[in-house]
Amino acid sequence: MARLVYRAAARRDLADIAAYIEDESQSRAVADAFIGRLMDYCEHIAELPVAMGRVRSDLGRGFRSVTFGRYVIFFEYGESNDSREYMFVTNVVHGSRDMDAYFEQHRDDD
Repeated sequence: MARLVYRAAARRDLADIAAYIEDESQSRAVADAFIGRLMDYCEHIAELPVAMGRVRSDLGRGFRSVTFGRYVIFFEYGESNDSREYMFVTNVVHGSRDMDAYFEQHRDDD
């Protein structure tokens, strides 16, 4: 099992998503429930014994991605001693975004 770590950019993405959902639904409970399910899904991926997700070398840094609803979760594994110790969630982006443009704009975010 990999230890799950959310990078600062991913935490900002989750806060932005929660604010958007709360604004659209007029319910903080709905926003919190969605973010909770998304984070549970990330935990599930981290617990799996094999590397998951689509390799996204086109975006750099050893990224992988999986979808959750209309969102794309970007992550990378951190390895030590040839074992997968960490899963770093780097970004969570709505699937309708131009990913190349998004990552070009956010390349230096942490």
